[in-house]
Amino acid sequence: MRIVTTSDSDEGARHRRTVIVSGRRTSISVEVAIWDALTDICKREECTLSDLLTLIDQRRLGASLASAIRVFSIFYFRAIAAVASSSGAAPAPRLAEAAAPFDIASAGFQAPPPVAGGIALLDPVLEAFEANRRERLQALAAETDAEAPNT
Repeated sequence: MRIVTTSDSDEGARHRRTVIVSGRRTSISVEVAIWDALTDICKREECTLSDLLTLIDQRRLGASLASAIRVFSIFYFRAIAAVASSSGAAPAPRLAEAAAPFDIASAGFQAPPPVAGGIALLDPVLEAFEANRRERLQALAAETDAEAPNT
């Protein structure tokens, strides 16, 4: 029997971990629920946490790593939910075994370098995540240009 303390049950509380990302040690602070989500993703995709975080880091396009991890986690589980709802059945055992539930513009994107653990199976979600980041950055730049006074 596991005893749950207040800090264990508060999934909104942040937890800091030291991890290896892109070959370097770094400390990341995200919510307990996000760490749990990352653990689930790693089990599902048969990869290490370091490999997953490295791929997220490679595609975050200037966002903080903690923010990118949160957004990627949402993208991943939304993709699984879309697969499940479109098929009317339980989600596939692995995301890569099902068709991507969204259109992914692959032109112009370079595949990440190969890493251990078969993590390349995450490409559809990683590419959608990166495309979303690019669109958001372009929208922010357009807003800034529109607000700039004409001289």
